[in-house]
Amino acid sequence: MEISLIAASQSPRDMAHALSWALDLWGERALNYSRQDWVKFYSPSTESKYESWESNGQELIFLGYRGEELVGTIALVDFDDLEEFRHLKPWIAAFIVNPDSRGQGIGSQILSMLEAKAASFGIEALYLWTEDQSEFYNKRGYRILTSSKLGNLEIKIMQKSLVKK
Repeated sequence: MEISLIAASQSPRDMAHALSWALDLWGERALNYSRQDWVKFYSPSTESKYESWESNGQELIFLGYRGEELVGTIALVDFDDLEEFRHLKPWIAAFIVNPDSRGQGIGSQILSMLEAKAASFGIEALYLWTEDQSEFYNKRGYRILTSSKLGNLEIKIMQKSLVKK
């Protein structure tokens, strides 16, 4: 079954699942985020304007569905936690596939749909950081710009051009 990507504003009832996955996956361990910080991240997304991209602190969270089943979440955000890289934007964040649905190509589909959405907004490049999934992103056209530290994590900063050559 094909995956669809829906703006969080169209399905606020499922944001609790996305929050739960984020807490299970990242919790408060490396980023010194509290549960309230995660709630604060996810809360405004239901009120964001999803018709266009504005580089002014905007956070767009999308939910991935296979039929009626929530299978993933991904966000497009204006900036990320890395102060020295705030000039790079926008960022992919909070990209999670339901643990029960991993290994089925869902993540690749969700990422591809977000890239298409970003391109439709006129965005020319996307950025992300990962501690352990650089190979996944590399296979999908992302390249490592540099390595860095975020709290106690060793991370890779990655970028993908959305401009067709």
